[in-house]
Amino acid sequence: MNQNDDQKREEQEVDLVPIFVWISNGFKNFFNAIGSFFKAIGHALILFLVFLQRNIILIGAFLLAGLALGYYLDTNLKSNFSAQLRVAPNFGSTAQLISNINYYNSLADEKDYQRLSQELKITTAEAEQLKSFDIEPSYNDTELLKEYDKLARASDTMALDNFTFEGFKKAKREIDYEFYEITAKAEKRSVLEKAIPALLEVKENAAIKAASLAMKESIKFNLESSTYQLRELDSLIVAYQQMIRTNQPNGGNTNLYMGDQKSSDHLMNLFYQKQSLLKKLEELREEKYESENVVNIVSEYVVRGSIKKEHLKLKLLIGFFILGTLVAAIPSIWRFLKTYPSTSK
Repeated sequence: MNQNDDQKREEQEVDLVPIFVWISNGFKNFFNAIGSFFKAIGHALILFLVFLQRNIILIGAFLLAGLALGYYLDTNLKSNFSAQLRVAPNFGSTAQLISNINYYNSLADEKDYQRLSQELKITTAEAEQLKSFDIEPSYNDTELLKEYDKLARASDTMALDNFTFEGFKKAKREIDYEFYEITAKAEKRSVLEKAIPALLEVKENAAIKAASLAMKESIKFNLESSTYQLRELDSLIVAYQQMIRTNQPNGGNTNLYMGDQKSSDHLMNLFYQKQSLLKKLEELREEKYESENVVNIVSEYVVRGSIKKEHLKLKLLIGFFILGTLVAAIPSIWRFLKTYPSTSK
């Protein structure tokens, strides 16, 4: 019995030997393949360096040409000026403003300088110096979060359960943002400064006029109402203070005592109400001044050159290097194509 068991165990051990040999060969082939791969890459890199060495003059000439062209174009761009404006449209005028900017840009592209000069109220010679116009939403998550907070406060809580902040951002259309960035380019600073006021003009249609009138009347009413409340509140505070002076107990504190001799914090609440009312008046005054124009300019500056870095020198350097490499490789490719039919047999 023991001899049979020992014999079976030896047979199993013998059967496992080929499996271990197969696994060992698999790992060996895998690492050999990796080594061959890196060896091939190194060999290709050396061949490429040898190719560059043999054609250094031709490729170097292309690099110098690309670098020179990049410097020339970069210098030419710096002769232009760019005006960047951050604006806040009012009374639902965003769509009209975007349409106007795109219209001016199309006139500049079509070189219709006569019509462009009429629209921007400048001379035709000045209009010829205008290059392009662009408008896009200007925002960050902090500003969008404030808008979302206002929406949340004004909406029902149940309605916001499935409307997250991320969903709020995705749902916004191009005309739904509060601020926009306008970029205008021209050959001279003076032309930009002269064209900017007309660039931001939006004709008041019936809807814009109605929204403007409604907002101004609402702000005026709220200002008058809040000012009246503030006067009444001041009178009430003075009356409470007089009562404190005439009914002050022996303790010398400043709490107001009613008929039941229990302390009251009415005076403190009145001061809190006054502080809140003053803050409301400040916000109403800001709204009043912001509603005077259809489009408000938040920031404006004119710089020389392009606002966005275009990296022309680097792009042209890489492009001309690739072009020079292809030109230098043409003879080698031509020889390969001529000898390929004979070698493929």
